Amino acid sequence: MFAAARLRSALLALLLAACSSDDAGGGKAASGDAGAGGGGDAGGGGAGAACAELLPECLVKQQVCGVSAGEPRCEPCPPGQFADREAGACAALPGEAWSHDFADFTVGAAEEVLGLCQSWTVGNETELWVNAVELEQDAQSHHSNWLFVPANEFDGPDGVWPCRDRGYSQLQAALKGGVIYAQSTQAVREVQKFPPGAAVRLPPRSRIIGDVHLLNTTDEAVTGHARLTLHAIPGDDVSVKLAPFHLTYDTLAIPPKQRSRFVGECDIDKPSRDTLGRAFDAKLYFLLPHTHALGDRFFLEVFGGPDDGKSLFDVYGFDGEARGQYYEPAVDLAGATGFRFGCEFENPRDETIGWGFGDQEMCETLGFIASDIAFESRVSEVNEAPSADSVPTFTGACSTLAFPYSQEQPGGPPP
Repeated sequence: MFAAARLRSALLALLLAACSSDDAGGGKAASGDAGAGGGGDAGGGGAGAACAELLPECLVKQQVCGVSAGEPRCEPCPPGQFADREAGACAALPGEAWSHDFADFTVGAAEEVLGLCQSWTVGNETELWVNAVELEQDAQSHHSNWLFVPANEFDGPDGVWPCRDRGYSQLQAALKGGVIYAQSTQAVREVQKFPPGAAVRLPPRSRIIGDVHLLNTTDEAVTGHARLTLHAIPGDDVSVKLAPFHLTYDTLAIPPKQRSRFVGECDIDKPSRDTLGRAFDAKLYFLLPHTHALGDRFFLEVFGGPDDGKSLFDVYGFDGEARGQYYEPAVDLAGATGFRFGCEFENPRDETIGWGFGDQEMCETLGFIASDIAFESRVSEVNEAPSADSVPTFTGACSTLAFPYSQEQPGGPPP
């Protein structure tokens, strides 16, 4: 926990201040006025033309453009729908919905809650092919990672429990099962939607576990909870089976009173050859960036190969909105060595900011690819690096843990 005074001064202004954002690119985006109800009317001028201009910025935040009192604005889609980048409008999430309401939390003014887990034994007797995950929360959830494991792993009653009491770690959960979803910083509603036919397999009799990280930046106590919904499509409709990956810069040291950049180049080809006996060959279907309030840019590029330097994701600003993006068509990474990723930070404080919770920072991304491996890559050094502009740049060696990712995991034991 951080002292209330420090949180109010260091976090309240930062986390509640909205910054501008640019189009992340990569996925499809359409022009046109989505309308207040998510409909479309491109129009020839006036509000319609202004909405067409605003729409790409809205789509970056998983929103559409609507018109209120003659003025265009970004608007979230209602529950059960997502911002369709192809149509530029809200569309229904496909498949069968499996929903769970987690326990209520009360978070005190300027309070941070860490170290707890919450679980949901899904009760699926057959595999589920999850094409979308929808989160709704009003509990001041700062960030949460959700993994699935067999229902007999990290065993105990569902609900809220100290993670260490059951020996829970995200790495162990990923090795026993996999990643199903991660929340954008402070997002109150978010949809992790894959293109049609692409899905994550949830084995039979699975348990979903999410870490609890609540951060109340207000001056009053807040009570709320999270609701998670899986949207599962029929197995016959699945054409792409997805595996997760995670990139993170673990040892940030953000200089005071200036802008700075942290970059990592992660070789996935060698770990793939060591693990599978063949070159890294994957297609990118989804990406979610993660920083805190000082993060003013996140970018991801192809590293190595004929497409070295090709931009895959580049978004500016922090505004507490969902920033996950699906790729349709998927990005073919054949021939690439791996990924180059990084973040730029604006640090207005008099102190160096490190990696961590509360008023510290992070630079990482969760992605989903069509591949026979899953991997986690970490940069754990801070070395000065040449810069093509005036922004101080830091880098370090990137290490990768790769392991075969099976689409045939048996799941939990029968009851």
